[in-house]
Amino acid sequence: MSEVLSDTILPREQDLRTGGMLMAGGSALLACLALLVCAFLDLLPVPVALAGTAGVVTLVALFVLMVRTGINRRFRDPSLATEQAAAAILFLSYIMYYAGPAREALTLFYPVVMLFGALRLSAARLAALSVLALVAHGAMLHLTWLREQDFMDVEAAVTEFAVLMVALPWFAAMGGYVNRLRSRLAASNAQLEGALQRIREIATRDELTGAYNRRYLMETLAREHARAARLGGRLSLCMIDVDHFKQVNDRLGHAAGDRTLQEVAAIAARCLRVADVFGRFGGEEFLALLPDTERQGAVQVAERIRSCVQAETAVTVTIGVAQSAGEDLHALLARADQALYRGKAAGRNRVV
Repeated sequence: MSEVLSDTILPREQDLRTGGMLMAGGSALLACLALLVCAFLDLLPVPVALAGTAGVVTLVALFVLMVRTGINRRFRDPSLATEQAAAAILFLSYIMYYAGPAREALTLFYPVVMLFGALRLSAARLAALSVLALVAHGAMLHLTWLREQDFMDVEAAVTEFAVLMVALPWFAAMGGYVNRLRSRLAASNAQLEGALQRIREIATRDELTGAYNRRYLMETLAREHARAARLGGRLSLCMIDVDHFKQVNDRLGHAAGDRTLQEVAAIAARCLRVADVFGRFGGEEFLALLPDTERQGAVQVAERIRSCVQAETAVTVTIGVAQSAGEDLHALLARADQALYRGKAAGRNRVV
């Protein structure tokens, strides 16, 4: 069962990761557009803009390929958010080395990268990315100075770096705060979903046996009865009663009685098909709904339940079987109940 769920869930997760990659790719294409605009305005050499665009497209394709082939599962974070952000920062610094007058404008993409990481990464990883960006940008500025000592505006470069030293750690701190809020919200949603699931179980399940309760049985019976009448199908009922149950409670105590009911419910449920519906009808009585089943088939199912209960527990059961004959719902239940009481009057531990 776990293997089936795993096979189902993993492709869905990979599809979501692919979607995230494509979203990041869309953001990267905006950077490509900015490069081309700068080239059009003669702020950036055309070969540099084209090389930068080709590099961005290559990086996006590489990360998408890693997800589609499953290589990303070998990483601690299969979303590869840290790796994508780090690659974007390093490539952006490389482009800035050749950007000339467009360099200052391109620094705005550092916060864009940090904002992308804020939706997925912890504060520690965002802080590491901000340090990487500062080191990469500082190295780029130093190499640019070595190449253009006579032309570079050193004061503007120092100011540019100082602004980044303030802005990037702030983005990292705010991103970590947003990530913590998102994690808390996800945890709260999980708790809420668990509570809703528990409420749904309480509304439909018998607390003692775990079988469906009377309310759910009656709703399902009404639906199946109407469907059988509409389509001309067959519907049979098995009314199950634990023999001498009061004596079990009186002799062994209510705890033993509860265990007995749990055992009978588990055995009966095991003897039914997936399409059948089984629940506690009240007290020591259970009801099994058998859609698309005629009386003889229902008798065989009831006999299987009776024999298994006798073989595996210290009690026996009497079962009344009835097949719908076009009468109303309450008449069908009454016939099953009458069959049950005929069995009890005839000595119990039998199917009637």
